[in-house]
Amino acid sequence: MNLRQIEIFNAVYARGSISGAARYLNVAQPTVSKILKHSEDQLGFLLFQRSRGRLVATSEANVLYKETKNIYRQIAKLNNTVDNLKNPDAGKFRIVSVAALGLEALPKVIQKYRAKFKETQFIYQTHHYHDLVSSLLDYEKDIGFALNPPPHEGIKEITIGEGELVCIYQNGEFDEHPARLKLSDLEGFDFVSIEASGPLGDILSERMTREEHNFNAKIIAQTYFVARNMVGLGSGIAIVDSLTAKSKGPGELSYKGFYPPMKFAVKALHAEERPLSKAYLDFLAFLKKHIEL
Repeated sequence: MNLRQIEIFNAVYARGSISGAARYLNVAQPTVSKILKHSEDQLGFLLFQRSRGRLVATSEANVLYKETKNIYRQIAKLNNTVDNLKNPDAGKFRIVSVAALGLEALPKVIQKYRAKFKETQFIYQTHHYHDLVSSLLDYEKDIGFALNPPPHEGIKEITIGEGELVCIYQNGEFDEHPARLKLSDLEGFDFVSIEASGPLGDILSERMTREEHNFNAKIIAQTYFVARNMVGLGSGIAIVDSLTAKSKGPGELSYKGFYPPMKFAVKALHAEERPLSKAYLDFLAFLKKHIEL
């Protein structure tokens, strides 16, 4: 297999469809189909079988993917290096973040950066943490941003700043309380909790267990942003990250932190074997200065 065939094969394998691979590689679907068929003819066995509208990898393809994955990563790394060499001042930034940072904090910084460096290009997505890490290790993105991420093999962390968990409310329930609340202040209120809330949820769970609190969750939301909107629509109170608390949505919300504070780190992540270029380091310095945490 030549490099182009490996690139096509890996894209189809990762995305499960010709159309998905074509979109990712920015090529026409017939091109992907043609090269994939040519690869199968050369190899003498099928790589994919169609099932319920998706391409399912054969056992031979599973073996081949393991052998070609590192080659594909090197191709992606080379392509990225070529892009940066073409225009080192402008640069192309491939960024991924968790949703909380993608609501307002990072978009605002990106807009400020582009106002200063107009030729820069940003390719930006939000993902759940595990998908974020995969996109970095697979060289789909160069740098990621997460809240209190757990250590992960092959991933290097750079601290950007810190935020904290806060209580959001709508109808002045805690306006007469001190500037910082205790968890016991929240007892008796309708509570919107967050399902599978990851590292930030672990911080809250540890505090609640230690102080023996157990709130009566009337609504369980999938994300912090959904919880923010439910509170804005009158569903009760919630504990969310300070970034989500500041974001726009239905209703006029207030928020207060806790005593002692429940803080979390905001970190930039990248593949350890792929050091950041000067352009990325400059962007991180800009971000640290301008991000609103």
